[in-house]
Amino acid sequence: MGTLNAQSASLESGHWTASAGGGFLVPHRSVIRGLIDGHAQRVELSWSNKGYGYWAATRTQPQWGVSLSITDAGSSQHIGTQIAAVSHVDLALRGRLHFRLGGGLGWTQKPWDARTRQGRERVVLGSAINGAAQIGLGFLSSLNPVLWHEHVGLHLRLDHQSNASFTQPNLGTNVVSLSVSTHLRKKPSLFRASDGDYVDILPAPIHGGYVFLGVGQRQPSPLSAREDVLECGYEYRLGQQSRIGYITGALLMLRPGHWGSSLHAGFQLRFSRVYIDLIHGRYVQRWQSEENQYNRVVLNVHLHQGLWSRLVLHTHGFRAHHPSIGIAWVPRNQAPFAALK
Repeated sequence: MGTLNAQSASLESGHWTASAGGGFLVPHRSVIRGLIDGHAQRVELSWSNKGYGYWAATRTQPQWGVSLSITDAGSSQHIGTQIAAVSHVDLALRGRLHFRLGGGLGWTQKPWDARTRQGRERVVLGSAINGAAQIGLGFLSSLNPVLWHEHVGLHLRLDHQSNASFTQPNLGTNVVSLSVSTHLRKKPSLFRASDGDYVDILPAPIHGGYVFLGVGQRQPSPLSAREDVLECGYEYRLGQQSRIGYITGALLMLRPGHWGSSLHAGFQLRFSRVYIDLIHGRYVQRWQSEENQYNRVVLNVHLHQGLWSRLVLHTHGFRAHHPSIGIAWVPRNQAPFAALK
């Protein structure tokens, strides 16, 4: 147990996958039901490669990559075509069965527009450029197929686009689809890791407290002005596992004419230099009189020593309240285990 190889002795190079399928736009709000005029159809082109380093050592056969998808959402008059460029990870569950998690940027053809009657009827999204997220479950096509069905993959996907309430309206789109895929190059080339490409046995991930500061913007309604949001807080990380950790903390928030304070807790998915926080909180001092709880999704990316960048989505239930961007600092400049090589 002296060392773990950062990469296997031979790794498959990056490979291309094409997929096509269909599904439907989820009417998660009652108003969306009347906007649907057909089934959703989508095509996707993906490039994927095997994970490496500490990330690969802490998970079973992980893959990472990027994908470009084009989707007809099934609402030709109010949404139109959507395009998304997403960075994704595929985590092995059993055999070829993988779980997909991805995020990136999206484009929607027909956003809300106050200048025309037809534009004002497009109440789903107020922006053409949006955040894009993808989750899914499926069987990947095999890189070295033996049986005929191993040439083909089968995927259940949920593709989401919204602007996090930076601009209203922001009902967001959720398209569920079932797709089939295949590799465009069935016999990828192999390369051998360098003899010196080794890492020590995984050290414990970072734990303890850190402080953070963030700024954001929100638009309360389609015709109102945007307002600035300031938030700061303290959190404490728990857990010694390299894959998952736990968080507890406090948050102070300020926007024009209102301030709020809260306590929250949740768990953390750890991908070497990237940590994803999933948090639920309760207001001590309510930010809005009708809301007493919230959820937050936080993307933490390690920058240098104890410094992290943070991209945050603050929601009330499944309604986005505001996005924010900020920084966090860990006392004693403690870095994640991936930075200890």
